[in-house]
Amino acid sequence: MTDTASPHDSSPPDSIRWIRLSFVDVLGTSCSLTIPAARRHEATSSGVVFDGSALQGPARYLETDMRLRADESTLVELGDGEARVTCTVLTPNGRPWAGDPRAALQRAIELAGEEGEGYTVSAELEFYLLDAHGEPLDHGGYFDGRRTLGWQITRAAAAELEAHGIGIGSCHHEDGPGQYEIGLLAQPALVLADSLVIAKESIRRVAAAEGVRATFMARPLSGHPGSGLHLHQRSPDLVDDGGELTGVGRLFVAGQLAHAPALAALASPTVNSFRRLHAGHEAPSSAIWSTANRSALIRVNHLGGPESSIEFRGADPMANPYLVIAALLTTGLAGVEDELVLPAPTDEGTGFDPSSARRYEPLPRTLDEALDALGHDDVLVDLFDPVLLTNLIDGRRSELESFRAHVTSWERDRYLDES
Repeated sequence: MTDTASPHDSSPPDSIRWIRLSFVDVLGTSCSLTIPAARRHEATSSGVVFDGSALQGPARYLETDMRLRADESTLVELGDGEARVTCTVLTPNGRPWAGDPRAALQRAIELAGEEGEGYTVSAELEFYLLDAHGEPLDHGGYFDGRRTLGWQITRAAAAELEAHGIGIGSCHHEDGPGQYEIGLLAQPALVLADSLVIAKESIRRVAAAEGVRATFMARPLSGHPGSGLHLHQRSPDLVDDGGELTGVGRLFVAGQLAHAPALAALASPTVNSFRRLHAGHEAPSSAIWSTANRSALIRVNHLGGPESSIEFRGADPMANPYLVIAALLTTGLAGVEDELVLPAPTDEGTGFDPSSARRYEPLPRTLDEALDALGHDDVLVDLFDPVLLTNLIDGRRSELESFRAHVTSWERDRYLDES
């Protein structure tokens, strides 16, 4: 993943009759409002009024009139007279609403100044394809080359994304049965976050047309690998042409490691996310960095030139891409500002060894721990608007309470007949 994708064509075709105004709520869930194409100018200028309480996710309390302003540079034609465009949420008086996840990333980029302008991100998006019974669509493995239905769905989704102007680096079968990956080429941070939202929509739509369920759940199957969202961060200031971290790059990585517990609440945002973390040799469990160890939270490759990157491996596809990318940029720059010291890389396994004198700072074991860390992280609390942060934490706490009250099949199998 070396090139930067071309920007979207901003000239809407005359064949468009309906425009889907797309946005995400605070939890990263895709939402949309469809308007006649005749209202396009209104959508791109003053914005279309809608009920903004949808942005609160499960923590919905009040009906709140807001506006959706379309970013016309993101417009793509979907066929059958319909187009899709990504929107930013505005207050009723037309100002950007700080509780909007997309606005939060825009703010993080603005605060970063010149460092934010040169910061690009590429992504590896993993997902499972399941049949009507919830079982894996196939039993293939890593780089399986058979032309199965899953392969056809993945390739068709990748082709659709390329038609939308989103650069694709590769697509292939992943390690788990029915598990696939689509790689998105490096783009400016906001464009990449927009592209990830579109990618998930496209994958689901193409799969559904074949009667198949695409899931971005972090770990949908016991005993099989989880799905990650690996984010490759690039900037000339961070990694030199030889693939080595610069002085600024070392500070940047140190900042992300220092804020790793709070980052976990954004990068691994569900109860199920922690089924993926701490399980498997390629899922990070400790706040370490490496040049080779794929269980590290951050991996710096040594490919050299534009292929060099700082890979953050702690995110899964359920993460809100706007929030996690904003947090990565901000915590990295906090490390630069605070001149944090980067420890030596850990290029070996990090399993527990009682005879070893070396210990590693573990990532949070539960969503509860991660949310506590986020609420106490001054850098991220200062970055995100209080409305956004409150809605996010309240929404996830609500999910936790539902989970705690649910009796699982494991519990019934284990305890039903015990005295």
